[in-house]
Amino acid sequence: MGVPCVWCQQGRLRKDRCLNSSLADPQRIRDLALEVGFSRAGFVPHRDISFADADASILVCCLSYHRRELDDLSTPEDPHGLIAPFARRNYYKTAVRMMRKLAACLDDELNIPRKSVTIFCNSRRPEKPLCLAAGLAWLGRNGLCITPGLGSLFIIAGAIIPALVPDSPALEPLPDLCGSCSRCIENCPTRAILTPGIVDRSLCLQGLASVAGELRPEVMEKWGKRLYGCQTCQSVCPHNKGALEEAPLAVGEIGPSISLRRFLSMDRTAVEQLFHGTAMGLSWISKEALVRNALIAAGNSHAVFLRTSVEPFASCSVASLRSTARWALASIAREQSHRP
Repeated sequence: MGVPCVWCQQGRLRKDRCLNSSLADPQRIRDLALEVGFSRAGFVPHRDISFADADASILVCCLSYHRRELDDLSTPEDPHGLIAPFARRNYYKTAVRMMRKLAACLDDELNIPRKSVTIFCNSRRPEKPLCLAAGLAWLGRNGLCITPGLGSLFIIAGAIIPALVPDSPALEPLPDLCGSCSRCIENCPTRAILTPGIVDRSLCLQGLASVAGELRPEVMEKWGKRLYGCQTCQSVCPHNKGALEEAPLAVGEIGPSISLRRFLSMDRTAVEQLFHGTAMGLSWISKEALVRNALIAAGNSHAVFLRTSVEPFASCSVASLRSTARWALASIAREQSHRP
């Protein structure tokens, strides 16, 4: 698969020091990126990117979020809503801190002013195409970047560096190693992967998890006990098996799951406080959507003692929560009626 040309607009750079591009050794900068904690680092070749400033370069880094830990802390008396691994800690904030530390190293060692380095992570920039162009990954059939040793269990961060870094011939685009495997496509709960690499976000549980609104009953039935995120296509991927590199310590600890009884008892302010500083506290994640997700998870848990936690929402003023709560109560009742 060819790597598309990546376009990037860079603002006016500070020229308060004389930047010596001969000091901008790509291998040294990659080494510094690894030293501050990133799992992989590479540069986007200049042939693959159009710059407002021809003397700038883009560094792309991968940060593992793989941890060997339980995925569900539920007990029979306390069902939990599940959180996808990438959101269990705030790896985005951790990556930005690492990038700032790297910028300080560039300032100290290579005389590149730290304030002239533009950092991005979980941004509007085309981070996946940049990662592919840097030769760090290939595009998996589930639409995620995959790299040996990390699988797809990593986030992407980068920096626009105001120094010309020579293209490295060692980092050519990785070949597609998915081959004929179609496990992610076959196991997607909602069949959201339309064709290899193309995902319909209106069907993807990950995409729906942060957006408020009513969901179709057939989607809620496939939702399982998820509170936020979906990991199915990654869990079945052969490249995510085995001895993968572990994530470093990260800020914003949430954990793999949260008590549904506890979560549904919280008001909006308490929910905001719970997730403040975490990956689930980001502004684009709707708090209403998280409550809706918890109601679906409660319904799919079929735990009769969660009825008292769900019932108040069946008459609330928010239409999406009201209809979801009624669906959850019907799901719990239906399961109970089938038991001897």
